[in-house]
Amino acid sequence: MKILHDDKISAVSVSSGAQFSSSFAVSNVSNDIPQNVFMANSASATITATISAGVQAVFISGLMADNATIEITDSDNSLTYTEILNTTKFSSLKWIGRNNDNQIPCSLDPFTISPYTGTVLTSPLTSDTTITDSLKAGPDTLELQANLTLGGGGEEEVILELGLGSTENAIQNNFDGSSLGAGTVKIVLESQDDLKDSPIEGNAIAKWNQSSGATGRFDDSSDAVVNCISHGNVRVGSLVTIGGVDYQVTKIVGQGTGNADVTLSGTVSDGTITAIKNPIRVGIVRASACISLENPQIGFSKALKDFSIRKPLINGGYRQTPKNVAKQFTIDAVLPIAQANNLFDFYYAFRSKPFPIAALQGMPTVQSEAQEYSGFCYLLDAPEMQSATIDGSYQNVNFSVCEVI
Repeated sequence: MKILHDDKISAVSVSSGAQFSSSFAVSNVSNDIPQNVFMANSASATITATISAGVQAVFISGLMADNATIEITDSDNSLTYTEILNTTKFSSLKWIGRNNDNQIPCSLDPFTISPYTGTVLTSPLTSDTTITDSLKAGPDTLELQANLTLGGGGEEEVILELGLGSTENAIQNNFDGSSLGAGTVKIVLESQDDLKDSPIEGNAIAKWNQSSGATGRFDDSSDAVVNCISHGNVRVGSLVTIGGVDYQVTKIVGQGTGNADVTLSGTVSDGTITAIKNPIRVGIVRASACISLENPQIGFSKALKDFSIRKPLINGGYRQTPKNVAKQFTIDAVLPIAQANNLFDFYYAFRSKPFPIAALQGMPTVQSEAQEYSGFCYLLDAPEMQSATIDGSYQNVNFSVCEVI
């Protein structure tokens, strides 16, 4: 179990692209309110965070992007590492888009420095070779006299790093090594999926119907107005492609069904819409040192807290409004007294303040612990501690945390 408690980000900026407006500034990723997001004004953007020495993990939540990559540079040790982030939604069902600010799981990924212990490819490579390792080393120059395939199918990421020898230090995706030196964390984001033909309810969007200037509405292929709320996949910040140019939705009044209820970022006449893409958004970014605790005991509980509105009616009817769903972890652990004291010291400082946590760590890959068992959480109450041994060297500790959406 890991708790990120000491954020090492000293500065954050948009190094590629720009913010949608001052309300969606990149500085928002450093606050404690995931819904105060950074939002870009284009289909691609790069966030660059300057970090001081001591980072052991990077946490990202509130992500909206179709492709995301994190690039770690340790300037102190002249090391780099690239990781593809998960952008798969919690569910493939279309209803996940209704009133849901939390469609893509958060991610808590470890990055530490340790000697490379795998085998190093030899040059020349004389037989067909397929690499399935997350990190593979090679000499400075690798002569290919046979086929070299990166990835055998199903891997999230395969890296071949030339100039990396056995026992030489490398940034690796684990908690086993030492913390990073000073450097940068870059988060490279892209939006590419066309959602105009993917309504949650109602008709697909086909046309822009201009009222005047940058205002108008969206119509379907039969010139009938499209209800933006029912469609569900067009929102403030959406990128609308008309005539090969991307315009951003800056305002939607009500359901967007009035002649001038939708405002774009620029004036454009009636025309065919060739794509509508989600905006790029990020809620929380942390690059931090960690408090290490033993994993919970058997019986660890993960639950979902649903904020949806449910209203049974007196005639047997039912009304409902879907809202956000948060993860909640209930943890019982047996901790050495030093770890238990570290947890209590942490609570004295943080109290109600939210923090990133990996409630389980070191689990089999199929558990997807970086997404399924992590979150930007707050303690529901103070942790409790009872002695597990006569001399108090081990303590039974229990506490519960709930995710902030």
